[in-house]
Amino acid sequence: MTKANKLYESLKTRALGGVPGQPFASFRTIMRDYSVSQATVAKATSRLVAEGLLKKNTGREMEITDEILNFRHGAAPVICLALPHWQSDWYARVEHHFFDMADKLNYELKVLRYDWRLKVPHEFPQTRIDAMVVVTDGQMFTSEQLRCLEELKIPFVIFSGNLSCFAVHCVHADDEYAGAKAAHHLVSLGHRSLAVLVSEPKSEEMHNRIKGFRQFCELNSIDSEIIDCGIVHGDFVPEKVYLTLKKRFSESAPGFTGLFTLSECSSFGIYRACNETGIRLPQDLSVISIGEFWQAAYMNPPLTTIGSDVSNMVRETIAILTGPEANGPNFIHRMLRPVLIRRSSTAPCRTGKISFNHQ
Repeated sequence: MTKANKLYESLKTRALGGVPGQPFASFRTIMRDYSVSQATVAKATSRLVAEGLLKKNTGREMEITDEILNFRHGAAPVICLALPHWQSDWYARVEHHFFDMADKLNYELKVLRYDWRLKVPHEFPQTRIDAMVVVTDGQMFTSEQLRCLEELKIPFVIFSGNLSCFAVHCVHADDEYAGAKAAHHLVSLGHRSLAVLVSEPKSEEMHNRIKGFRQFCELNSIDSEIIDCGIVHGDFVPEKVYLTLKKRFSESAPGFTGLFTLSECSSFGIYRACNETGIRLPQDLSVISIGEFWQAAYMNPPLTTIGSDVSNMVRETIAILTGPEANGPNFIHRMLRPVLIRRSSTAPCRTGKISFNHQ
C-alpha cells in the first residue's frame, strides 16, 4: 500500500470520529503528525473531498461534512440508483418514487446517471454505497456487462429488466401479460381488427409485449397486424411515429379499430397523425399504450394505459437489497403484473373496420 493510501485510511478514520461542521486538521498539522510530504497529503485529502467526507473552505482549510453520519452504526443503508443518461418520463418517474419512498423504507438515496450506450454504469460514486439499483433501457444484457456490475462487490438489482436467465436479482413488469391485457381490453370493447405499433428500439421487453398481445389475439381469432416505425436509439419517437402514421392514414383507411402502442411517448405522434387525417379518437380508433405518465390524463382524449405499480416495484427492490438474500447465492426474480388505467381513448367498437373519406 502506498503512503498516500495509508494516509487516506488514517485520515478517513480520523474524520469519521469527528462531528459535522468541525474543522479538520490542516495540511501542516497532517504533515507533522504523519511525517509525510505535502503532495502525499494532497492526494489523500483529495479522495476524502471526492467522497464527500471533507469539504474545502478558504485556502487549505477543510471541515467535516454530514456525510460521516452515513458511516455511523445504525445509519440507513445508502442505495445508488443508476439511471441511463437519457431524457425519459419513465426514468423521471422511477427516480421520483425512489426518492419519495426513502423515508418510508429507511434508506439514503444517491443518483448516478450513466451513458446509456454502455448498458451498465462503468464509474462508481466516490462515497459510501451499500447497494445499487440499475435501471435498464430494455436492451438485452451480456455476461460481460453483468461482470462489470459484479466487480463492484456490492449487492445490486436490475430494475425493470427481465434477466431471469442470469444469476442476478431483478424486478420487472410482466411484459407478456401487459400485451395480453391491452388486447383483452380492446377485445372486451368489441374490437375485432387490431394493430400493435412498434414504437421503441428492438429489445426483449418490446418482443414480449408484442408476443403477449398477438397470442391473445390468436387465441381469440382476432385479426392483428404489426406496424413497425423503425425506431432506433437516438430517434425522436413522437416525430417518427407521426410521420409513419400520417403517411399510412393519408393513403388509405387504417383497416383496424384498436391500436396498441408499446410506449407512452409515441402516443403524441399517434394523436397528431389522427388529428391531421380526420380520424377521431375514440369514435373511429381506440388507442391504448404501455406506461403510466402524468401527461396521459391531460391528453385529449385522456389516454388509456397499462401501467406499472412503481411503488410496489421499489418496495420489492429495497426488500431484496436489505434482505438476507442480497449477497446470494440464491437470486430473486420478481415479475409484477401491470394494471389497466382506463380513460377515454378507448371505447366500444362502432364498426368492424374504419372506412371513411380522409380529409
